Amino acid sequence: MKRIILLIFILMMAGTARDNKMSAVHVGQPAPVFSLPDMNNTYVFLKDYTGEKLRKPWKNKVHHAVVISFFATWCGPCKKEIPHLNVLQKEYAGKPVKFFLIDVGESGDKVKDFLARNDVQLKVLLDRYKKVSDKYEADSLPRLIVIDKKGVIRKINHGFKDADRFMSEMRGLLDRLTTE
Repeated sequence: MKRIILLIFILMMAGTARDNKMSAVHVGQPAPVFSLPDMNNTYVFLKDYTGEKLRKPWKNKVHHAVVISFFATWCGPCKKEIPHLNVLQKEYAGKPVKFFLIDVGESGDKVKDFLARNDVQLKVLLDRYKKVSDKYEADSLPRLIVIDKKGVIRKINHGFKDADRFMSEMRGLLDRLTTE
């Protein structure tokens, strides 16, 4: 009888853990906060740009929309998405929106080699131990997340297929988010 109760308890806990993981990142929910090093080992904090309250409001008084795309150097669809993100970053220069690429689980040297061979104009952050990637459930790449000025997730994209549709949707969303 004790074994049955223990088994039921274990199954309930496993279900709860699975449910918590599955419900962690959804459109309309607050984005999980993070800080990650960039290629110069300077830490970037999400709360420096977005959220109800900025981390250092005396340093950065402007709330931004934030676009993050989880990628890896070996990911074919990621390589197709990056040039479009470069274009969007250029189009929205001077507006309250920040773009970041987050490398999932690779060494800084490997990412540096990738950047030397590819035209990447976005700030790249390193998630070597996949802690942030896990928070954002980036188990397939690319995984794009758009966060509004208040720190709420407004878009989640899995993969990259239709460039024209992607650009149209992103421009529409970023136009709304940067004027709110």
